[in-house]
Amino acid sequence: MRLHFGMRTINAQTMAVLWVAISPLLAAVARQPAPNAPEFLNFDELVTLSDTDQPAEPLAEKLDRILRTPILSNQATLEGFPPHRPVVNGIGPVLRVASWNIERGLNFDLIQLALSDPDGFQRAALERGALDAATLAKVERQLRTLRDADIVVLNEVDLGMKRTGYRDVAKDLAHALGMNYVFGVEFVEVDRLGDLGLEKVQLEDPALAQQMQADLTPDPDRYLGLHGSAILSRYPIQNARIFRFPVCHDWYATERAAVSKLEKGKRLAVDKVFLERIEREVRRGGRMAIIADVRIPELPGGVATVVNVHLENKCKPECRTRQMDALLSRIKEVEHPVIVAGDLNTTGADGTPTSIRREILKRVKNYEFWVSQALKWGTPASLPLAAAMPINYYRNYLDPTATHVPVIGANKEALLFRHVERFRFTDHGAFDFRGETERNLHEKGGTLANSNQRARKGFEPTFAVKRDFGGLVGRYKLDWFFVKPYVSRPRGDGMSYRFAPHFPMTMRDLNNAVPDGISDHAPITVDLPLSDVVAAR
Repeated sequence: MRLHFGMRTINAQTMAVLWVAISPLLAAVARQPAPNAPEFLNFDELVTLSDTDQPAEPLAEKLDRILRTPILSNQATLEGFPPHRPVVNGIGPVLRVASWNIERGLNFDLIQLALSDPDGFQRAALERGALDAATLAKVERQLRTLRDADIVVLNEVDLGMKRTGYRDVAKDLAHALGMNYVFGVEFVEVDRLGDLGLEKVQLEDPALAQQMQADLTPDPDRYLGLHGSAILSRYPIQNARIFRFPVCHDWYATERAAVSKLEKGKRLAVDKVFLERIEREVRRGGRMAIIADVRIPELPGGVATVVNVHLENKCKPECRTRQMDALLSRIKEVEHPVIVAGDLNTTGADGTPTSIRREILKRVKNYEFWVSQALKWGTPASLPLAAAMPINYYRNYLDPTATHVPVIGANKEALLFRHVERFRFTDHGAFDFRGETERNLHEKGGTLANSNQRARKGFEPTFAVKRDFGGLVGRYKLDWFFVKPYVSRPRGDGMSYRFAPHFPMTMRDLNNAVPDGISDHAPITVDLPLSDVVAAR
């Protein structure tokens, strides 16, 4: 191959030499943060953070800035991209909000298509597997609803991770969708095996071990190790800040201790140790929320506050309630509408992995050679409880908002929802807990039915483990909306419906339109009227 530049001709060998010479410069440019972003860590600093409990200055200060500084861009507004501002029959123009835990952005192309191109997504889904006509019709409706979301709240978003091709997932999605964005770092990923590739993979099959080692080892010039949350918006974003929750699980010290304990378990088979080892994650940082004001001219005062929440999964429900209480105290003085959205991890207990495949996929893109050998996770531990206490189990399993009745009807997750419902802002505003059948898609009333889609029993789940025994266990409603409109009480007649939640949708059909799903969570949406509403459709 020969390339012509003006009067000069460059052959492939010369191009290869030039590429070797300039690739370090290109990598250095790629590592540079956005103008308002903190300075990223280099690979040697990431290794130090993996090995050192208390890093010295200036590394400790650099890490702290990364964990507390949001990365914000309003480029879409500067380039003239307008909001979609969909109009819904019966309630008029709305702000449609979506929330989606996108599982790192592993299926980036499908996520982008789902958010922007219904026809393109359907073609891609049909190429990957058969969809019957009834399911295809549901998927098409969900796609067109999701496409018109003007605010998209994203959890589990990668920046500079090998498993997602070193993408800046939030920035790339925002650019593709014509949206502004703010990204906050939840964790810096520094596991010596699964992230940094510094430990030797030990398996009974040397060939498999060698291939796994190659897949785990990152490019030190491209690896940034950042994982967090994002808010995408077609309206301008301002005053973005990060709020870090009280610690419910130490993702550095506790995870390192677990790894050390495993490595001492010589009586276990090497494969078993490796499976347990890769499921753990050594990280710096912790759970957090992004709080951002969004300029919406149609609202009185022209602004709403959007809060992206990701509560802890490796803890008891009581600690998630403490995290939510801390957030409510932080936003108490907000005097305009508020949208709280995200992954609350409301399982009623600790989180359960979906399968070995997904645990490996979160770290290794080329996973097929190993997944074929892996055992799926067994029956969830909650199954015996379901057999012993069927009434209370299903009551809480299907509806984590169900009233807590000590001994006979315990539901420790319910306390979080009770605190949110009882909370009052300094302007006497409240979160909307109404559940009227005429203001949701499936005429299912009950607590939060206007905000979050209910099912025949409880809520539509947004998360399911791989082996859920037909829904008997392992399906959870983890992702939620709480909206503060112009109301002073959570429930009751005679209150305004302006900016109040309407017609929530859980898009399980869309998420499951491809084999094994786009993510391990389904996206959800809700419509917020931009003017007052007298009657619903």
